[in-house]
Amino acid sequence: MRLESEIRLPANKSESHRALMVAAYGGFAPDFQNLSDAHDTLVLAEAIRNAQQGIPTIDIADCGTAARFMTTFLACHEGEWLLTGTERMKQRPIKPLVEVLKKLGADIQYVEKHGFLPLRIYGKSIRGGKVAVDMSQSSQFASSLLLAAPIWSQGLELELLGNLSSLPYLDMTLAMMRHFGAEAEREGRMVIVKPKPYQSKDFTVSSDWSAASYWYEIAAFSDACDIKLHGLAYPSLQGDSAILDAMTQLGVMTEQNANTLVLRKIPMKNHSLAFDFSSNPDLFPTMAAICAGLQVEARFTGIRNLSLKESDRVEAMQMELSKIAVRLERISDDEAVLVPNPQLPHFDTSSPLQFNAHDDHRIVMALAPLSMKIGSLLFDHPEVVIKSYPTYWQDASFLSVCR
Repeated sequence: MRLESEIRLPANKSESHRALMVAAYGGFAPDFQNLSDAHDTLVLAEAIRNAQQGIPTIDIADCGTAARFMTTFLACHEGEWLLTGTERMKQRPIKPLVEVLKKLGADIQYVEKHGFLPLRIYGKSIRGGKVAVDMSQSSQFASSLLLAAPIWSQGLELELLGNLSSLPYLDMTLAMMRHFGAEAEREGRMVIVKPKPYQSKDFTVSSDWSAASYWYEIAAFSDACDIKLHGLAYPSLQGDSAILDAMTQLGVMTEQNANTLVLRKIPMKNHSLAFDFSSNPDLFPTMAAICAGLQVEARFTGIRNLSLKESDRVEAMQMELSKIAVRLERISDDEAVLVPNPQLPHFDTSSPLQFNAHDDHRIVMALAPLSMKIGSLLFDHPEVVIKSYPTYWQDASFLSVCR
């Protein structure tokens, strides 16, 4: 199949969420260009509005970023708050953030299970100070604290403990804080934020490299392609931009033309791959699906925290890829090996292969392009893509996915 497509990718959620929090802490309107319209961003925006209007129950649904960012926001804004979410959100950890906030003087109680949502938060003034936070499970614990720090009278000296999970996301937080006038610097494991309030400034959210990764997958599965992805910046603050270099090994080259990237096929260099997802965990489902479709052996590391996402993404990909006899073998909690199927099956429209969405947008969007290799697919919940890429099915309408 030869593909020629022009795609305007959705706006990046991570930048959008940080911009919304900066505006909320800065007390100015979130009047930004290209703000994400994905479900998660709408959830966070509504949570902020509800808190600003004094609505005591804040339901962040299934948005993990909103859970972390709103915990700090509510803790330092007067009122009695209940922060809650879906059953899956009640299984995702929040304790490292809550315990640091308590050391800073916050009053937070666990309503059901210790260490998890829902939280009863008694908001009050927080002065800041010197604390440490464990980054092992999520960089968002640190980002949540840092985003609030400019409004604290003592600012914040934050030591980063444990495995520095998803460090590019933390550096994105700091870069955006500085854009809006904050004094925030990181040197190794120490971050210092001065008590200097945010200033309202113009800001344009970049297009999303996570969304671009699915188009790299589509390009890899094509016979030839000319795929134009508009609105992407490279180099980028987004860790998922690592897909650009990784795909040169797997038969896709990238040409840069202003703010448009053009994907084209080149001969594949390797039939085995090693990839560390410590800095870009959202790429895991995509890379696993690419290696399955291209019949490439792969060793994946940096996967320890993938069980804490919308689904257990290693387990989800194990289950779904086994349906085409591709083995994803977990060697340890942080390492897995993909053993491809040298003869992939084929499914027609009368009997499509049914994949389980696992209520996870990234699982669905990573698996869908496999239709280019194995024929017709069916998902139990294709609509979950709205969480980050609402127009995915319109943009990729040529995929043989029954909806």
